Amino acid sequence: MIWTYCEQWNNLTETPMNPLTPAQAEARHTSGRLYTAVASAADHSGPAQRVEIRLETGYVSVIFMDEYGRDTLDYTFNVISGSLFLETVASHSYGNSQERGGYAEADRTETYEFTTDGVMRRTIEADGEESKESRHGIDVSSNWEKVPDFGAYSSLTRRER
Repeated sequence: MIWTYCEQWNNLTETPMNPLTPAQAEARHTSGRLYTAVASAADHSGPAQRVEIRLETGYVSVIFMDEYGRDTLDYTFNVISGSLFLETVASHSYGNSQERGGYAEADRTETYEFTTDGVMRRTIEADGEESKESRHGIDVSSNWEKVPDFGAYSSLTRRER
């Protein structure tokens, strides 16, 4: 996978904000400052996923994008006791819409929130309705990840979890 770096990704223009060299991004990784790693699609049609990292606040997010530049799946991790914990998974679907990037509105969003003690809260928003449920005693052992070294995002960017 080929990674390019920037400070942040602009969903509306589908372009990087403040591009960074690999050395600049690595320095940000080391210091904990915010940077975004963007991976291009295999066919070079545009970005396929991005990893937003801000270790100084304990935040890492992996966002998968579709062919229209829209966010379709987002994994949000928090640093807890020196490791990453997958705290939130959000899935967005857009139906038959072909709107681009940040201009598109999801017609359905499904969010899962996890706690380290095995509580999962699920929220579904669709057609102006919202439903919620909670479960206890969930095995969250697979929600833990090692904080990646700079550029070594393959474990974080696994789509299937």
